[in-house]
Amino acid sequence: MALSGSILKTSEETFDFICTSCAEDNLIKEALKYCVECQKYCCKDCLTSHRRFALLKGHTFLDNSSVKLQGQPSSLPAFPTKQCSQHIGKIMDMFCKTHDVVCCYVCAAEDHK
Repeated sequence: MALSGSILKTSEETFDFICTSCAEDNLIKEALKYCVECQKYCCKDCLTSHRRFALLKGHTFLDNSSVKLQGQPSSLPAFPTKQCSQHIGKIMDMFCKTHDVVCCYVCAAEDHK
């Protein structure tokens, strides 16, 4: 019986990136995108579902080519993904040499001119 493109974990088929949510349900499906805010890989079906919810519509998705492989399908991207604790939804991707801290662009503009 086919599982609509899904493969049980016992399968020998491998992918460079596997869907994080499907893997939690003991299925292996190839991930097409990476959600920066959720820090999860998404297959075609999960990507469609992810984009339907209002709270998730503004999330940033990256192509697999933007993600650095480190020998494991669940490796994280090689760029900042940590979110700012002061500014919801902002990624900490700036560095202030004066204060020697990493911050989001809003913090940089307000506190680290």
